[in-house]
Amino acid sequence: MKQSDIKIIKSLGSIGSETLNGKNYSRDDFARSIINYPAMMVPSVQEPIIQRLSQALKGDIGLIDPFMGASNTLVTGMKYGLNIFGQDINPLSLLISQVKTHYYSAEELENAEERILNVIKGDRSKKTEVKFPNIDKWFTKEAQTDLSKIYRAILKEKEVNIRKFFWTTLAEVIRLNSNDRTSTFKLHMRPLEEIRKRKIACIKSFETISKRSIKSLTTFCEVLKQNGFIKNGKYSKSLEIAWADTKKEIKTKRTFNLLITSPPYGDNQSTVTYGQFSYLPLQWIPLEDIDESITFDYLRSTLAIDTESLGGTTNKSQKEMDEIVYNKSKTLKKFINQFEGVERRRADKITRFIYDLDSSINNMLPKLSKDSYMVWTIGNRNVNKKEVKNDIILSELMDSNGISLFTDLERDILSKRMPGKNNISNTMSKEKILIFKKSS
Repeated sequence: MKQSDIKIIKSLGSIGSETLNGKNYSRDDFARSIINYPAMMVPSVQEPIIQRLSQALKGDIGLIDPFMGASNTLVTGMKYGLNIFGQDINPLSLLISQVKTHYYSAEELENAEERILNVIKGDRSKKTEVKFPNIDKWFTKEAQTDLSKIYRAILKEKEVNIRKFFWTTLAEVIRLNSNDRTSTFKLHMRPLEEIRKRKIACIKSFETISKRSIKSLTTFCEVLKQNGFIKNGKYSKSLEIAWADTKKEIKTKRTFNLLITSPPYGDNQSTVTYGQFSYLPLQWIPLEDIDESITFDYLRSTLAIDTESLGGTTNKSQKEMDEIVYNKSKTLKKFINQFEGVERRRADKITRFIYDLDSSINNMLPKLSKDSYMVWTIGNRNVNKKEVKNDIILSELMDSNGISLFTDLERDILSKRMPGKNNISNTMSKEKILIFKKSS
């Protein structure tokens, strides 16, 4: 191993456990508080890694996150003036990322907020603007009326980026004021008695959240400005945000020398259900204000986004997938083959997820230049009361592509918003940060 590599490994190893565990962060950092998205990466954990690897790479650095989620990786990279690319299959992720990577001034958002609140206060209509199956299950009549007033007021804004910001605010209002429980990512209705007694205030909530979000986002924008990365009212480096299915393509022509990402721990239907979390907010946000290039009907059911994600629907047979991934991961093969019957069928879903993850890696690698670094934050989970060693499986997938582990770190999950008590939560107390180097 080169002396320079040893130096980088020592530098990464010097990151303290308090930092890795996310103890020393504020929810206002990096505009993180504008929406409580599932399993968000903690920027203060990624920041020292980005710092150290940026120093090692030097020159012009391109950062890619192919599972960008709430884009915390991207905005952390922006703070250091990196060229940025991110993509995700979830339209809500796309919207959030568009907002968090756009330069806003406090004045333009505050003026828009005042206009919107004035329109809401003058709106006497009782019309519900959105219709979808079981709307009365998920929203009280009062909530439907108030959300419709907010919806109409946002639509009156002429500038699409202003609308995007307030659609994101509305998404958080919906999370807090729908009949869905906030204790789980899966859509799960509150008990009727609780719904009857519960006091909601969508408009007041909208006002509170918008003020908080304006402060949070514009504070981050000011940091970019102070660091010299804002020119002519926008980020001065290359910046691309795209809707795309990573297991099928990486939607950019650029190449990168730094990949930082955190894929799902398993198929989205049984681990973190990003799609179910997003289903209700997306009912209230027009597609044309997100991205009209989105090619699937993400509102056809509560499961639509999750079934399109890693480990979802596939046109491959189980045998085909087994042959491909078993040749790459002995750990996966050994894990699956210990089960029979119902347990085997349940475990086969892991193979489908790993097959999609492997397909995603195959799409990523051509986008990475020689001597690039790949930082993967990944956790293990339980299936059939046995641990799925995702960290080892990922290392084996990389090894099959001629890429060896450079170094690794471990963190306790203290502040990352993960699932509550269920059959997998006890294996999600720790995460591994695996760092690979592509040497050719």
